[in-house]
Amino acid sequence: MRSTRVSRSGRRLIQLSVSTALLETVAAANLTLTYLLYVAEQPGSNVAGFVPIMAIGAVPFLVTAGLLAWAIVSAGSSVSPGQLPPPQVISRLRIITGFGLPFMILGGLWSGLAAALLGLEQGSAAGFAITLYQFTFLAAVFVDTVTLVVALRARAAPQA
Repeated sequence: MRSTRVSRSGRRLIQLSVSTALLETVAAANLTLTYLLYVAEQPGSNVAGFVPIMAIGAVPFLVTAGLLAWAIVSAGSSVSPGQLPPPQVISRLRIITGFGLPFMILGGLWSGLAAALLGLEQGSAAGFAITLYQFTFLAAVFVDTVTLVVALRARAAPQA
C-alpha cells in the first residue's frame, strides 16, 4: 500500500509540474499581450518603452517554465512506467519552484500593477487582457506553490 501511495505522489508531482509550466507560459503570454494591445490602441505610444516592464514580468515565468520543462523531460527519460522519479528530479523540482516563486510574484505583481496603472478603458481589448492576467497570474502562482509543497513532501526512489 505504501509503495502505491509513493508512486502516485511521484506521478502527481510530474503532472503538477506540467500544469505549472503551462500556466506560467500562459501568464507570461497574457501579460505581454496586455502591453501589446495597449500599444496598438494608443496611436502615439511606442512598444520600446514597455519592453523592460514586459521583461520584468514575463521572464521569471518563462525561465521557471523552461526549467520545469527541462526537469520533466529528464524525469521522463529516466523513469519507466510505474516507477518513482529519481532523487535528482525531485530535488530539481524543489529548487526550480522554490527559487522561481518569489521572482514570479515580485515581477508579475510589479508588471501587472504597472499595466493596471496605464488607465486602460474597461471596454478595450487591453482592459480585458489585464483582467484575464489577474486570474492567470494567481493560477500560476497557486499551482507553483502547490507543486513546491508536493515536491517537498515527495519521497524519492531508493537508490539501487
